Amino acid sequence: MEQLCMRLRRLHEVAGRDEAVDWLLQGLGKQAKPYLSSLQAKLLAVVEREYKLEPKHNM
Repeated sequence: MEQLCMRLRRLHEVAGRDEAVDWLLQGLGKQAKPYLSSLQAKLLAVVEREYKLEPKHNM
């Protein structure tokens, strides 16, 4: 859970990020479970690559 929060925070700190990233961050931040589904993990990894942030896949 801590790693997921760190990843979401890093994306939130990206200046000039697309509005769609804010939607994704908001949705993932409201999760009750401490892990991502396969699709959620893929979406987060794509956004991290777009903004040149190194994704961590051990979630």
